[in-house]
Amino acid sequence: MENLYDVIIIGAGAAGCSAAIYATRYALKTLLLGGPMPGGLITEASEVENYPGFTKIKGLELASKFLEQAKELGSDYIQETVTTIKKEEKIFSVGTSSGHMFLSKALILSTGTYHRKLNIPGESEFEGRGVSYCATCDAPFFRGKTVAVVGGGNSAVEGAQDVSVHAKRVYLIYRKELKAAPLYIENLKKDGKITEVTQRNLVEIRGESFVKSILLDKEFSGSKELLVDGVFVQVGYIPANELAKILGCDLTSYGYVKVNAAMQTSVSGVFCAGDLNNASNQLHQQITSAAEGAISAQSVFRYLRGLDTLIEG
Repeated sequence: MENLYDVIIIGAGAAGCSAAIYATRYALKTLLLGGPMPGGLITEASEVENYPGFTKIKGLELASKFLEQAKELGSDYIQETVTTIKKEEKIFSVGTSSGHMFLSKALILSTGTYHRKLNIPGESEFEGRGVSYCATCDAPFFRGKTVAVVGGGNSAVEGAQDVSVHAKRVYLIYRKELKAAPLYIENLKKDGKITEVTQRNLVEIRGESFVKSILLDKEFSGSKELLVDGVFVQVGYIPANELAKILGCDLTSYGYVKVNAAMQTSVSGVFCAGDLNNASNQLHQQITSAAEGAISAQSVFRYLRGLDTLIEG
């Protein structure tokens, strides 16, 4: 079969590209499907300082280097979204949004995660009109304006600092306590433009053509309503497990794909690497995703040769 691959990798972030790099070095016929956002969420990072080999690099540049290397080493690459997927005996058929159909002997799922939403009144109505999920992408649009950032983790604290470079004033709103890395918090405290709004929830986003204000569940400075021009929602991520569900892979209670040390799922021939799975103590970093991609490629190689994917030490 002409369009039969040894392995199809779905998702072109650190995990997917690393899997493609290693799969080609195992001489496997490899197809990497990039989806709507090749590179994944790292493309939203203004600077990456914790990936070995780069003291500092832009997230988009790092993602581009991953993909460039995978293609240079021989992986086929198509930027299309997978819409259908099924297994018949030992062959997987993968259909894309443009109507293409590809066949493969094995799959590696590396679709990662996507932004969690607040699901409050006004959020969907004003998305793209003052509501954003990417501080790095959209902060420049709020130059000289007042903005709210919602969340208490790394992405929210870093996002608030990204926005403060451009905005006149930034409210950082979080429910309990900051869960960001100490360095992020230390830098936050030094930023005179950022006001922490603690022990409060955002319950509504208001406006007309664009965002005009937000409503809190408790008063802050004498009012539950704060006048803002924009809202950045940075409250965590949800695993993009739709394809894993279709295939019948076992999931954790939080929706992450269960894998063993070989990145093997509960479905024979299906492997999973990166933020989508429950491996690496769910550290969810580029370095762990890349490592898992390499492991999954090795496991595919062994699986296709009828060898045990788990190697005993």
